[in-house]
Amino acid sequence: MLNFTLKPVLHYTTLLLCVSLLGACAGPSQVVLGQAQSEWDFDHKLQFKRTQFDDNHYQLEVIPNNKVNFERLSAFLLRRAYLICGTYGYKLELIKGVESFDYPRASPNLIMPNLTAKLECAITQ
Repeated sequence: MLNFTLKPVLHYTTLLLCVSLLGACAGPSQVVLGQAQSEWDFDHKLQFKRTQFDDNHYQLEVIPNNKVNFERLSAFLLRRAYLICGTYGYKLELIKGVESFDYPRASPNLIMPNLTAKLECAITQ
């Protein structure tokens, strides 16, 4: 008889433990200011790093994989800036990684640096 009453309790305890562990893993991670967080965008086959300095200032670094062209990188940077800020009116300053118009012909084997930009979101009042 004791066996029958203990079985549902063990199932309930196991279920509760699994749900709490999954909730802890799926919850939002704590953002450490000034530390880069690597993320993947599987739709566009890009890896990027986001560094948050405060609520309105970020640095984004897009890491191309499989010879992704510059047009896709820059469009991704604009879309990601909009997702982070939540509205238009942000300021995006490119730091490095901008390729010239004749880059593929002039130096086909040149390894370009990652596309890096500073992002400043518009301050809402």
